[in-house]
Amino acid sequence: MKSLFEKEERYWSGKFDTDDSLSFLPYSQSSKLSADGEAAAEPGLLHRTLPSELSERIIRLANGSDLALYIIVLAGVKSLLFKYTGQDQVLVGMPSYSADPDGTPPPHDILVIKTSVSRQTTLKTLLGGIKASIGEALEHQHLPFRKMVEPLHLDYTGDGLPVVNTVASFAPIHPVPLGNRVAADTVFQFDRQNHSIKLEISFDGQRYERAFVEQAADHLVRLLSVLLFQPDLELGQADVLSPDERETLLKRFNDTETGFEQGKTIHGLFEEQAELYPD
Repeated sequence: MKSLFEKEERYWSGKFDTDDSLSFLPYSQSSKLSADGEAAAEPGLLHRTLPSELSERIIRLANGSDLALYIIVLAGVKSLLFKYTGQDQVLVGMPSYSADPDGTPPPHDILVIKTSVSRQTTLKTLLGGIKASIGEALEHQHLPFRKMVEPLHLDYTGDGLPVVNTVASFAPIHPVPLGNRVAADTVFQFDRQNHSIKLEISFDGQRYERAFVEQAADHLVRLLSVLLFQPDLELGQADVLSPDERETLLKRFNDTETGFEQGKTIHGLFEEQAELYPD
């Protein structure tokens, strides 16, 4: 057992760097935490059903594998976070699970999945990276959680819950809700119902305005729709803005379509617009 822990400790200490940090959508400007810094008692909820063509595409690509379907939607969430933050290492929480046929419960509630992302990343390379990261994490999940994530210097709530800002799950392999075992800003909960993919986003209403989360959800759907039908398209070339958003930004910046977007995150574009043209 000691040799197993030593092996896993080497893996996790090599996986996470001291400059890594958990990924999350930028907080709304009106963000107001309670006095003790804790999240709202009841999260906000947002529901989406992915367009039928997109749902069918995801299901077909997954080819009957629940894990493959999860990897696809997780790639969408990680791509969204990259578009909003520009982080080249995207770290997202995944509820742990056990593939053992005897139903042995996993040793932890959650694992942190790290993936390298850049403007040159394609869906194909991202899927491969996520698949490898999940496989490695499940193989090395026997180390105590605090030891596992030690290089990340996670925050913990007053009740001792780890703060994992962004979590993504898929109901068929993560059937038990995390509930009060992990503290998160946003949880992307996917599910499959017949030929449709459903998405529920729970979010901390003291961190995010509902309109912002709705916009992020729209961008996620648009991003998946672009990437899944153009798997060799570089992420930096994937357009997630709606025609109205693009027209607004073009008018405000008075620049060319490629000029205003070059090297900027989605959040950076709208933040700059707000500074130039405050309400």
